[in-house]
Amino acid sequence: MDLMTYLRNDLVRLMKRREKVGLRAVRDAIGAIQNAGTSYVLAPATVGAPTEFVAGAVCFGNSERIVRQLDAEEMMRLARGQVERRLEDAGILRQHGQVDRALMLKAEALALSDRLDAYTG
Repeated sequence: MDLMTYLRNDLVRLMKRREKVGLRAVRDAIGAIQNAGTSYVLAPATVGAPTEFVAGAVCFGNSERIVRQLDAEEMMRLARGQVERRLEDAGILRQHGQVDRALMLKAEALALSDRLDAYTG
């Protein structure tokens, strides 16, 4: 079972138990992994030749979604990055006097870190 499958299965369990702290952290980790594996190829917009009825037709560009499979090491690096980001943000919030939000981010970081440590691959 890869990390993404593990996190998605854990997401279902967290939803059933209504664990909001872990749920937010796991959702963000899944989103980070999905975003890293997705890219878009854009075709630029084109302008058509003017006619007697239209001053200049604009054809909007389009995009094609390309999804690549990340390996286990890349997925784990991205998920660990989410833990580090939360801890850094918690430090900044604490400096600005928002202790409650800082504690919430630290709890989310701990919940995600525990899940990643429990993952056996």
